[in-house]
Amino acid sequence: MIGRPLHPMFVHFPIALYLLGVLLTLGYLWRRNPDYERFAYWAFLLAWVGVAVAALAGLVDLGSLAPDDPRRAVINNHITSGVALLIINGLVLYFRFRWPDVLAGSRRWVYLALVVAGIVAVVLTGWLGGKLVYTLKVGIE
Repeated sequence: MIGRPLHPMFVHFPIALYLLGVLLTLGYLWRRNPDYERFAYWAFLLAWVGVAVAALAGLVDLGSLAPDDPRRAVINNHITSGVALLIINGLVLYFRFRWPDVLAGSRRWVYLALVVAGIVAVVLTGWLGGKLVYTLKVGIE
């Protein structure tokens, strides 16, 4: 072990990549440039991989916390919102993979609702992570 939590090293990439995917999707809706949607798909794919890596690192770091630690309730909420993000991001990818023209078809609003739900999950997960670090001092020596 490197002597410090691993999870914080990985969380910034999926947040940035997911939000990049959102911005590129909005850019596609505005400009109708297919490159924007193609790059959005790749940003969402890399975000999904990043969320999975961050989640695994978080589970490794969780092993250093005592089982009866009172901060576990907030940690469990953080984990739940992170899993929700993993699922929502996976559904965004599935829609785009299954229906490449999803933004031009009848499933457009479902896809956009999933993208917005992902934004909510990113914000909630990040806010809970910030609470764990800055308020509850998890991982701070």
